[in-house]
Amino acid sequence: MISVIDEIAAFTGRVAKVSGAVRTGKTEALVRRAAAAVAAGATPEDILLETTTAEGARCARVRLATALADAGVAEAEATAARVHVATADEVCLEVLATAEARAFTGRAPRVLAPFEYNFFLEDMKTLGQPARRLRSVLGQFRRQWCALAPEDEWLVPGDEEEALRHSERLLKVIDAMLPEEVAYLCGTYLQSEAGTDARARFAVVLADDFQNLSAAQQTCLCLLARDQLIVAGNTDETVAVATAFPAPDGFATFDTLRRHVTTFTLVEAFGNPNVTAFCDALGTAEAADKRTGTIRDIALVKWNTPDDEFNGLTRYLFALSQERDEAAVRTAVVAPNKQWAAAFAQMLARRGFAVSSLGFDTIGGDPRDVNRAKAMMAYTALNLLADPADAAAWRAWVGFGNYLTLSDGWDALIAWCDEQDATPLEALAAAAAAADAGAEEPFLRAFALAERYEAGQALLAAHGARTGFGLLTAVGAAGLREFAAVEEAMVGDEDAAALFALIRDRQFAPTHTADPRAVAVSSYEQMVGCSYDSLYLVGCVDGFMPARDAFEVVATDADRARVRDTGRRLFLSAAGKAGDTLTFSAFAKADLELAERTKMQVMRVRMEEGRRIACLRPTDFIEEAGAAAPITVGGQALLADMGID
Repeated sequence: MISVIDEIAAFTGRVAKVSGAVRTGKTEALVRRAAAAVAAGATPEDILLETTTAEGARCARVRLATALADAGVAEAEATAARVHVATADEVCLEVLATAEARAFTGRAPRVLAPFEYNFFLEDMKTLGQPARRLRSVLGQFRRQWCALAPEDEWLVPGDEEEALRHSERLLKVIDAMLPEEVAYLCGTYLQSEAGTDARARFAVVLADDFQNLSAAQQTCLCLLARDQLIVAGNTDETVAVATAFPAPDGFATFDTLRRHVTTFTLVEAFGNPNVTAFCDALGTAEAADKRTGTIRDIALVKWNTPDDEFNGLTRYLFALSQERDEAAVRTAVVAPNKQWAAAFAQMLARRGFAVSSLGFDTIGGDPRDVNRAKAMMAYTALNLLADPADAAAWRAWVGFGNYLTLSDGWDALIAWCDEQDATPLEALAAAAAAADAGAEEPFLRAFALAERYEAGQALLAAHGARTGFGLLTAVGAAGLREFAAVEEAMVGDEDAAALFALIRDRQFAPTHTADPRAVAVSSYEQMVGCSYDSLYLVGCVDGFMPARDAFEVVATDADRARVRDTGRRLFLSAAGKAGDTLTFSAFAKADLELAERTKMQVMRVRMEEGRRIACLRPTDFIEEAGAAAPITVGGQALLADMGID
């Protein structure tokens, strides 16, 4: 009997929607459809397989190579590399990089990094509007851009319109975009007469986890499809990782707002049915008793303290590794925050495991304090060495170490550029020349900007020819946590452009190492689109999951429900990535200072040997699962079963 996945793989119609609960094979169906299209003669480059994250794209490409081989396609790996497997924003940026699109938008597809956005925000404050009001207005802009809403339908004249025009002015002068503008500008271009030739770029578009995308991203994918469009998803798995404003309604109503859409529903568990049943119980999928497959247990392991969890679970994993061929078992640890991820990564490394960490390396800090901006400055220095004409990088560079990031001077620089029809780099050069000549400042704070500009030019002159680890040391990146993964990936002879590409990819498109023996330590968000044989969700206590805001008595019921719903979707989406073994790990108590600092939900406080101890409980999502909840095992009993004292 032909399965639903086989039907999807063989589908040759125009438009289809694939629905299914967690772990029912939605991604597998799209991968097999891509392989079948290639086997039937489609040009690999003419197929787009969209994923939510870069790591999801990496995993999908591996699965695609296997599917192509199974379909009888020669040189499967090479062919899989030719298929366009990418995130929605990556595809939008490719469209915006064309000469026609750049002429339409007036800007380069250069996206501001998260820390660079802080400079943009400081520059927005030169308008004089209250900071709180300004943040609210910018949030409104971002939401409307993600909704692909026409400006004349939402823009309010007055302060709001003034803020929008100022933001456009700031971004145009540095030739950059905000992340939320990418799909908005791409969608606007594709819908315009200028974008006629850019539409229908791919013969086949296969969109995975469609519910995670913004309305703008969803629209762009639809416009890029020529012969076939298939979207797959599940609103219960909505995760805000591809965008801050996902549009699950875009998936829910996909077939009702379009004509002649073929619908497929997947119901069979693609792996351990107990995993799917647990996720069903947390979501709104059909009854778990309709799942089929080989029954395997899932478990909640309870430890006494966080240290017991770190030590005990890693000892258990080490013992398991001695019993089986680890190359054949893909293992992941899902951590609730950066501290837990770092602790597990370090402990696993001490046990002799290769470790790959993902989802916790975003560069941050305080640009006003150079001691807290080392990673940001190193990133910006590499950016300038890779592209000395990058105006956005220069904007960041000149602002480091100033309590206002020299926003007043940058505003004056922009005004001077408007008067002189000059670029920011020309303005900085003019300021430096005036300072050297002892002349008057050409604009406000010009000499302060010139001092930083000349320091940047000295950096370029001194280190422009350096490569590899010497270059990394020269820019102050060696030994920084944010650059650790880059150091591991380096060959040692990379020039500035290659080295900057490595760190930029780590910020915008991070992926795990391809080493099959490495234990993946991941955030909840970065689990989207992935799958592992053995999955361990650690730190499963209230406050970590769901976040402590779900319990705040001063918050409204609506706010608490929103936080809880976000946590629930993250939790069930990550849990559903387990193919065989699913283990939740929690602990009963922790030092009160640690609990407060990391925002655990404290049930009560007691004294133990003169120390204040916080009493905790496992995430109530476990109890919420009812009959589908995992069995509970004590940590010491788990170790004893493995013969560990």
